[in-house]
Amino acid sequence: MPADRVTTLSVGIIGAGPGGLALGIFLSKAGFRDFTIFDREDGVGGTWRINTYPGLACDVKSHLYSYSFDLNSQWSRMWPGQPELLQYFERSTDRHGLRPHLRLNTEISSAHWDSDTHAWTLTDSSGAQHTFDIVVSAVGMFTRPLLPELHEQEPFTGTLMHTARWDHSVDLAGARVAVLGTGSTASQLLPEVAKVADKVYSVQRSPTWILPKPDRPYTDRERWAFRWIPFAKKLYRTRLWLRSERNISVIENGSDKTQEFKDISLRYLESAVADPELRSKLTPDHPLGCKRLVFAADYLSTLTQPHVEVVSSPARSLRARALVTEDGSELDVDVVLCATGYAATDYLGQIEVRGEDDRSLHDTWRDGAFAYLGMAVPGFPNFFMLYGPNTNVGSNSVIFVLEAQARYIVRALKYLRRNERRYISVRPDTVSSFLADVDRWMEGTVWTTRCSNYFRAPNGRVVTQWPRSAGAFWAMTRRFRARDYSFTPPGA
Repeated sequence: MPADRVTTLSVGIIGAGPGGLALGIFLSKAGFRDFTIFDREDGVGGTWRINTYPGLACDVKSHLYSYSFDLNSQWSRMWPGQPELLQYFERSTDRHGLRPHLRLNTEISSAHWDSDTHAWTLTDSSGAQHTFDIVVSAVGMFTRPLLPELHEQEPFTGTLMHTARWDHSVDLAGARVAVLGTGSTASQLLPEVAKVADKVYSVQRSPTWILPKPDRPYTDRERWAFRWIPFAKKLYRTRLWLRSERNISVIENGSDKTQEFKDISLRYLESAVADPELRSKLTPDHPLGCKRLVFAADYLSTLTQPHVEVVSSPARSLRARALVTEDGSELDVDVVLCATGYAATDYLGQIEVRGEDDRSLHDTWRDGAFAYLGMAVPGFPNFFMLYGPNTNVGSNSVIFVLEAQARYIVRALKYLRRNERRYISVRPDTVSSFLADVDRWMEGTVWTTRCSNYFRAPNGRVVTQWPRSAGAFWAMTRRFRARDYSFTPPGA
């Protein structure tokens, strides 16, 4: 095998969000030059480019939701909004010279492994093909929006829109609007809608636990310190990280931290909502933490406004200009906004991936997605994932996890380069052992209680969440262990 063929491994990255960009930066720093980052959008940023609904902001503090190697001294506030986050990732792209490696407006529809050439062929939506030695999916979890099944009793003449496909040409001023959902998106969107709409219905399948979000702008003095005092922003970020790590026990069912957060949430609800009947509608009956925690500053107070009505019956169907709920109520509406989430457990559901023996990744995951460290699946050599199964942290920042994974993948490729190899496949026994550990760690978490959430696969297994701390994930990925992988193709 010619050495130059190995040392110039080509890498195809699907997705130019935070994970794909981090991997590109680390590849460049490690001396890999032949890599391409594909994205179906017209720019970088992933979810922060796709989502543009009013009120969109991050639920992780700005200094923590950023790369450790690219700290930003000029964040405007504690929790950043979408425009500022998108600007940050665009600036990182330019600062680290990734523009020449981008292939934008290019949607990858399939990935096929060729056992003869030991290479992957990526096919985009135009039919064009791209061949790489290594392929990394960085599409993440939140890519395919879920719309509720609303039967049209009559053709709906209003506007039906998912928040991930926001149409800015739709004027909500003076409109009658129904917002479906009670999660993070709804908590951000509804207060903004209520500022302009004449009537707003908050249509909930079930209420959720709301924690206060004491957001504020950073002062000029703080921003000056972050910019000019050595290590100030690094120390600040470290403090935020450590605080988040201490909150990991909130995922333990019945823990003291869970009770503490529950008490905070109930006090917040009582202070924001004086009406006992409305407060009852907004009090969850599921354990705190079994769904994604929601931090909101003005969501609860908005629900008390005279033109806002909480409807405690899920949406069922549509009529010409009305939304009908399960209890038969008919709400006169002009616009229905669906803050109803994503097919989070359907990893890579829109991309056909076929590995050795033409096996389908979709079929392999029929009972639920799985991967070693959320990155590698047996039978799919030279293929890695970022933000794959069981990597969504219950506390802390996903950016930290994405960095850990990106560094791990680069270590794996450096091993191939150093040892003049061009084939790598995770061992089945490695994955089996890892999954057994994950299931054992998952026992006793609030995610395994009787609770409806997007974390579970059809087989009931929690496939999205990481049941330990972010620090524990970093510890497991900080070294590449060659014994976990095979470097010889079957039959060779």
